[in-house]
Amino acid sequence: MHGRKNLLTWLNPRLDDGVAEEAGRLLDAVVAYLDSTGHTGLFDIAPPLGFEPDAAAAYRPSPVRLPEAEEDGRSAESVEEVEWASPASLADMVVTGRISRAEVVERFATRIDEWQPTLNAFIRVTLSREASDGDAGRLAGVPIGIQDMIDVAGVPTTAGSRILGDYVPRADSTAWRLLAEQGATLAGKLNTHEFAAGTTGDNQWFGAVRNPWDPSRTAGGAAGGPGAAVAAGLVSAAIATDPGGSIRVPAAHNGVVGLKPTFGAMDRTGTIPLTWTTETMGVLARTVGAAAEIADILLDGRARARYGLSCRAAASGGRAAARMGLRIGVPTAWLAMGLDPEVDAGYHMALDALAALGADLVEVELPDAASIAPAHRTIAFSEASSIHEQILATRAAQYGDIIRARQEAGRGVMASEYLKAFGLRGRFARQFSQAWRSVDVIALPTSPVPAAEVGTAEISTGPRGPEPAHTVYTRYSAPMNTLGLPALSVPCGFTARGLPIGLQLSGPPHSEPMLFSLAAAYEDATAWHLRHPTLADERNGERV
Repeated sequence: MHGRKNLLTWLNPRLDDGVAEEAGRLLDAVVAYLDSTGHTGLFDIAPPLGFEPDAAAAYRPSPVRLPEAEEDGRSAESVEEVEWASPASLADMVVTGRISRAEVVERFATRIDEWQPTLNAFIRVTLSREASDGDAGRLAGVPIGIQDMIDVAGVPTTAGSRILGDYVPRADSTAWRLLAEQGATLAGKLNTHEFAAGTTGDNQWFGAVRNPWDPSRTAGGAAGGPGAAVAAGLVSAAIATDPGGSIRVPAAHNGVVGLKPTFGAMDRTGTIPLTWTTETMGVLARTVGAAAEIADILLDGRARARYGLSCRAAASGGRAAARMGLRIGVPTAWLAMGLDPEVDAGYHMALDALAALGADLVEVELPDAASIAPAHRTIAFSEASSIHEQILATRAAQYGDIIRARQEAGRGVMASEYLKAFGLRGRFARQFSQAWRSVDVIALPTSPVPAAEVGTAEISTGPRGPEPAHTVYTRYSAPMNTLGLPALSVPCGFTARGLPIGLQLSGPPHSEPMLFSLAAAYEDATAWHLRHPTLADERNGERV
């Protein structure tokens, strides 16, 4: 009896034995050939499948006209503030001689020494106190952290897993090459959920990343290390990957800015992928302007061509504008899925602030978020298990417990189910794009809840009862990955316990300048970005 006949009979017990025999024979021949070609693996070139957000839309709006202003570097008032300066401002200090590169390195290295034992944000620190002067470029001497999913030649990439303990890339990722060409300094490889397959920041091998606002709380994930490091001033900015919320969830939970751009708008060559068609490269920084500076280096030219402005120029224009005449979509049905009361209050305060800036708030109907989520998971689980096929076949026991279960689940997705999920994705994209007829931007809480305590497995937001923490954290972020839309998370408040709250702004494909313009106007009208966490004095538990 053919092996695949057994599978077919198991899937359909009523299948006629003769039909099962013939179908099994056909399938065995196909599978035998596929097996003869070897396993797929982490470092394979992605297959020629993809998702084009613009092409999937039923309605593509014309770009709105954005307010313009001279690019504003927002330089720090003195060299005493270098930890909180934007990358461009810090580079300007180095180039003009206000501070040496060696002094910059010393300042950031000292903060890493102080905070790392508490936060566990780094897997590997590479910042050297022996650095020399003489840098030039838009990021001259600026310490940048990168999630340990991203290659730098000669520096190990672990992807947060013991499986890649011996992997040392020979070439830089495209993202790091672009930053290094502008004079950036590698601060180190930052801790991550194993293979970016989670949003809590827990890591079975390298330990959990802890939140600088309250170390008993998670920093979020997968890019918890970048989120915590940026918030605590250990790096000037960071880059990471986002398969389903991995940048924006840590941005919200750590009180920083996080950009997931339009799918395909940043080159991911030289990263360890979790998925092929939902994942993007992205940026974390302390302010909107700082994130815009890094985004302009990494984005392709489509957004700039569409709006006629760089992200940094758009942010400057938003700060200088007397009025932001944008229509802000409020998807009330999504909000009804349940919010923490303090997140709900912070979100509605943010809406009030946007209205005060001149934006029109418009109730908008979107495809059901609870229906988008299973399609996203079908695609993500299937692609991840295919990417990891070789490891699953030979070293599966070396995975951490959480990712092992997800990878095995992906192996059970049938080809017809994967393609059906892709078809549903197209349907959701067409439906979602109709919203751009009535609004310019969709505003949502980034995460429905603030950061939970480290190790929290389930969270309840009210009407839906207890759910896996991963599912709750990504409720509003993962759909934007499914649809390939750009999304920007900005701080919009704090809970009574001092935990940050994030606001997610999403727009049509390649609308990054518009998002930066609106976010900068909002940031300039509020003071959330001016708060910084302080390190607890281990002697008495007080914050210092």
